[in-house]
Amino acid sequence: MAEMEWFNIEAEMASLLNDMTDEDLHSFAESQDHPASDDEIELYIYACFLIFKKSAAMEHLRQAVQQAQGWVAITPTEHFDRTRRINILDMMSAWVSTPEDMVPTRPEADQRISQETAFDIGIQTRYLSNQAAKLAESYQQIGCLEDLNEAIRIMEQALEVGGAYIEPSMLSNLGAMLGMRFGRTGAIGDLNRAVDITNIAVEATPQDHPDRAACLNNLGNRLGMRFDLTGSIDDLNRAVDVASAAVDATPQDHPGRAGRLNNLGNLLGTRCKRSSGIDDLNRAIAIASMAVDIIPQNHPNRAACLHNLGGHLSMRFKRTGLMDDLNYAIDVTSIAVNIISQNHPNRASYLDNLGSQLGMRFDRTGSMDDLNRAIDATNIAVDITPQDHPNQASWLNNLGDLLGMRFERTGLIDDLNRAINVASIAVDATPQDHPHQAAYLSSLGNQLGRRFGRTGSMDDLNRTIDVTSTAVNATPQDYLGRASWLNNLGNWLGRRFERTGSMDDLNRAVDVASMAVDATPQDHPNRAACLNTLGSQLSRRFDRTGSMDDLNRAIDATSTAVDATPQDHPIQATYLNNLGCHFGTRFNRTGSMDDLNRAVDVARMAVDAISHDHPDRAICLNSFGTQLGRLFDRTGSMDDLNRAVDVASMAVDAIPQDHPDRAGYLNNFGNQLSRRFERTGLIDDLNRAVNVTSMAVDATPQDHPGGASWLNNLGRWLGMRFERTGSMDDLNRAVDVASAAVDARPQDHPDQASYSITLGIQLSRRFDQTGSIDDLNRAIDVTNIAVEATPQDHPDQAICLYNLGAWLARRFERTGSMDDFNRRLSSYKEGWSCHTAPPSIRIRLARAAAEILASQRNWDESGRLLEKAVELLPTVSPRSLNHTDKQHMLADSAGLASMAAAIALNAGKNASHALQLLELGRGVISGLLMDMRGNISDLKDKHPDLADEFTSLRDQLDSPADRSTSTTSGNDASSRVSQAKRRREADRKFGELITKIRAQPGFDRFLRPPTEDEMMAAANPDPIIVINLSLYRCDAFLIEHDQIRVLELPGLTIEEVKKQVQDFQSSRATGSFHITSLLEWLWDVVTRPILDALGFSGPAPDDSWPRVWWIPTGLLSQLPLHAAGRHVQSSTETVLDRVMSSYAPSIKALLHGRRHPIRSSARPLFDYALLVAMRETPGLAVNQILPFAGDEVEMLKNLCRPLKLWSLKPILRKDNVLRHLQTCQIFHFAGHGQSDPAEPSRSCLLLEDWRTNPLTVGDLRDRRLQENGPFLGYLSACSTGSNEAVQLVDEGIHLVSAFQLAGFRHVVGTLWEVSDKHCVDVARVLYETLRDEGMTDIAVCRGLHRAVRALRYEGIKDEKEIKDEKARDATLEFSGSRVQEMANLYWVPYIHFGV
Repeated sequence: MAEMEWFNIEAEMASLLNDMTDEDLHSFAESQDHPASDDEIELYIYACFLIFKKSAAMEHLRQAVQQAQGWVAITPTEHFDRTRRINILDMMSAWVSTPEDMVPTRPEADQRISQETAFDIGIQTRYLSNQAAKLAESYQQIGCLEDLNEAIRIMEQALEVGGAYIEPSMLSNLGAMLGMRFGRTGAIGDLNRAVDITNIAVEATPQDHPDRAACLNNLGNRLGMRFDLTGSIDDLNRAVDVASAAVDATPQDHPGRAGRLNNLGNLLGTRCKRSSGIDDLNRAIAIASMAVDIIPQNHPNRAACLHNLGGHLSMRFKRTGLMDDLNYAIDVTSIAVNIISQNHPNRASYLDNLGSQLGMRFDRTGSMDDLNRAIDATNIAVDITPQDHPNQASWLNNLGDLLGMRFERTGLIDDLNRAINVASIAVDATPQDHPHQAAYLSSLGNQLGRRFGRTGSMDDLNRTIDVTSTAVNATPQDYLGRASWLNNLGNWLGRRFERTGSMDDLNRAVDVASMAVDATPQDHPNRAACLNTLGSQLSRRFDRTGSMDDLNRAIDATSTAVDATPQDHPIQATYLNNLGCHFGTRFNRTGSMDDLNRAVDVARMAVDAISHDHPDRAICLNSFGTQLGRLFDRTGSMDDLNRAVDVASMAVDAIPQDHPDRAGYLNNFGNQLSRRFERTGLIDDLNRAVNVTSMAVDATPQDHPGGASWLNNLGRWLGMRFERTGSMDDLNRAVDVASAAVDARPQDHPDQASYSITLGIQLSRRFDQTGSIDDLNRAIDVTNIAVEATPQDHPDQAICLYNLGAWLARRFERTGSMDDFNRRLSSYKEGWSCHTAPPSIRIRLARAAAEILASQRNWDESGRLLEKAVELLPTVSPRSLNHTDKQHMLADSAGLASMAAAIALNAGKNASHALQLLELGRGVISGLLMDMRGNISDLKDKHPDLADEFTSLRDQLDSPADRSTSTTSGNDASSRVSQAKRRREADRKFGELITKIRAQPGFDRFLRPPTEDEMMAAANPDPIIVINLSLYRCDAFLIEHDQIRVLELPGLTIEEVKKQVQDFQSSRATGSFHITSLLEWLWDVVTRPILDALGFSGPAPDDSWPRVWWIPTGLLSQLPLHAAGRHVQSSTETVLDRVMSSYAPSIKALLHGRRHPIRSSARPLFDYALLVAMRETPGLAVNQILPFAGDEVEMLKNLCRPLKLWSLKPILRKDNVLRHLQTCQIFHFAGHGQSDPAEPSRSCLLLEDWRTNPLTVGDLRDRRLQENGPFLGYLSACSTGSNEAVQLVDEGIHLVSAFQLAGFRHVVGTLWEVSDKHCVDVARVLYETLRDEGMTDIAVCRGLHRAVRALRYEGIKDEKEIKDEKARDATLEFSGSRVQEMANLYWVPYIHFGV
């Protein structure tokens, strides 16, 4: 029995079995019929085969063969004992003899079969079936199609030999082999035969037969394959049913159970793709996990089970977005790739799926390592797959998708071109009716669309739309993937609309994008992409039609997309960017600051969310710059504007030179540069704006819809440059390009109105130059068109109407047409009623209308308009803005409050009403600061929680804002915008808190302007004089403790004040100081009538000087009211000889200062005088040395002890001085001051570091010392109380006021240059008065009054006498310097501000 030598049975056991009787041997075999280990299996086979050898019992031979087949099946390919086990199976199968004509044709098989003896026809067929199975296994291992063909041929022979005795399992096996061949060749005939044969096998197998489960499993596989080819849902449903039945019919411990679970999981996963439910997918994952758990670690099918589990997990990730699923999918698929043999036919499939999963993770995390690995894996899959393999198209398609994704991330055009090539090959290799053709077409469309986005090729875009439309049309309505094709189609149609302006494309884009959203389940991860696309198309349609419904829907859809997308998802930046654009668009339409703030916020988030090297970063930067520019337009914040310029510039730098979107970015950059020019006047910015916008125009095709916008903007910038340079070439070109912009847009386009406005402005400018009435008429016509085309509630309607009114006014001046005159007024009034417009525009319209009404003596209506306009002033300069930005925003409203007060008086309003308008409309910036720095002790006592909230918000708002004006990266800009956002939010909350506080009992007047009673109380005991300067009338408001009255000043006119100021400034510039006539004029027309009315008609007896408070308005604030008079010997016709004078910026400022108590002396460390003497100021061209500055400070140092103060001389640098300011009692500065007429916040005291770090008004204003306020600031320097910025005279922005706002109770300063030597004299008298009378409020005023009176007649003498009193010529070469001598009247500039 040589056959028995194949077995590895211990000799003792073999001997025992051979010696057994037949009955004992049968009993032993039956006891081993459920073997578990390899040794038990082999022993059972041995026993059965031994029984067959002894008794020729075919039943036991069959059992031995079947057990051996199962044993071989579970033995891994690389198992060391596999060959011996196969030989045992072959040896037992060889005990079958077949007829000569049934012998296989392979020589090795012929030799084997010819030696066998036939016992049973079933054994013969079993042998053939086994040979076929071995060949099929060989095919599965090495992919040789000849092996598979031979296996099918032998299996067909086995069926023919068996005839009616064929076992159903053999039919099932043939079906499996035919299915394999279909998978390799795509021959539908093989697949249909496989289904039919396997179906017969199932029907022929009894319900309780052990082979039935295998037959059902094979039938399920074949039906699933046919579904993949034909899309027949009947096949798929039946496949799931029979595969489920196969699993149910398989014992828990059956070696084939894992494979059958695996197949059922695959079919459930496939069915999930066709439905919106996720139950099938969850079941597929659960079943596939069971298959992985029960299959042995070394089983050859383990790789397949792992691979399929990975596929199901990645599919669920697509549906749910759960990263755990995707990470697990990649892990198990990676294991499958690693354990499958290098030459296994399925390795390509595993690699492809691993690539797809890595691509998904890249899409979710942005990891370039994942993307590169994905491309590498899919490349290998393509390379190892034969060209004619049916799956090659799928691998190529996936490779194209991944290459396209890498292009989007890196911008490498080679990747994109290759993506298009491989996607095209995939489409060409796939039959038109193949179910996957739609997906391949959609992928090709995506790659072509990407190339259009990069190159602007319309051929690519048209082809994109064609292939994507074909994909949509080829896909069943209920196929889940169809939503993706629809989404892509909507996107490309929208892009074509942008390029061609075709409304058909745009409407279709909206329709298909809506269909995509409707077809996508609510919880599907792809729904966010569909919503984003829909939002983009709706926003585009709004841009074209102005439909607010479309815009609101766009915002809703994109907001939902953002909310549905994880914060760390790479695509989130795109969705945020689009949402920001939509909010910005709605702000443009409605003027809603909430929308604008949200636009800035989400655009900033988009920039933060996108990596620095991402190609789409340019898009996010461009949008962010746009929103910042809009925010500047509304708030006036230079920080916002500078950042807008920076990020717009970065966007231009980040986009390739040949990119079709570059023109739009250049245009936006030009927008920001032009804004900055309008604010700063820097001609370099304007020239750059013209240049970059010209580049945008030149780079844009003639038929591109965006070209009209570039032309319109170029016209605006050329018109601005004409205003600056007077170049008629620029102006004529501006008219031409603005006309071209109007002509390039359809008449019903929403942008047509803004383009018409631009054209109107340029035509009006040319009319001003040439007098051409044709230009003016055309300007009015096109502006009329703009008005009619703009909705009534559109923010731009106000500026349209303002311009129309302005052009009508010019034509009225030219023609005298009363119709034009009346239309002008109605235009202004209608524009004022546009509540969505920026407040600054509405104020301008109200003022223009009020001027016309005033000219008609319609005081009531004019007054009502102006009163409302004044009430808007605080909204023009919110607390959140930097102070310099507030100044700019208020500059256009100079004189508004004075005009409102004058017309209120003409309208019959009482004095207190007119005075309250002055209080509300003047000193707006300082008023906001005083509100925040006021004494809130009552609030702390009664409502401590509200007081704490007030303090917290005040500290956020009343802190130095970041003054840096440049950024180096988008993220720096983003960070600063976040700071600005926090300030705006704090401002909003502060306003709400004030409203809440006013609702508390007893706090209804909290932070409101002073009432009539409060103003009269402020004038007790000393009267307050507010002098209002207006074009319509000039008055003095005389506020006394018991009344407020108005004294009209008929001799005072605004024209004469302008003349006096100009003459005096001219005399200062030449060093002549012709001031006598000015002082006499002031006495005659202003101060004498006032003092007479107050009863101060002569000099005070016994040094008991009465005191008055001067509050001048307008240009009067630049003139020395306290020095007015006829200063000749023995004259008493002077202010100085009748009253002591103090100044205040407003009544509110007086009340504010008085509410803070005088610091007690309980803290000796704070009782010091901070003394600064700048005897030598480095860097000055003239007057660098001030010989008496040191003497002045030394004099004061000697007086400190009698004043109960100690002295401190700091390091003469800004930071050190500021630090000591916080704790001093007196600050005395002797040195140079510098006034900046262009930007009064930059007026400064000159310390050693003044050139690099000057001590400015802005620095001082940002200090908050009220809690422990210093008593006196003495600024012995020139021009410390001067504000020569005409547009800001009512804001009182100078060094003196800055010290007051910081918390100093009293400040002494000067209106212009002062004498170096006499500064010592004035200071000595004042401080000696404080020494003698104490540090009281009245002593400061009295001390300065005594000093200037004595100095007027040169009556001040040092105790040791001044030995050298030679006059020195005044030198005015350095504007704002402290000069060494004055020719005469050197006492005049000194002024006192205090409480």
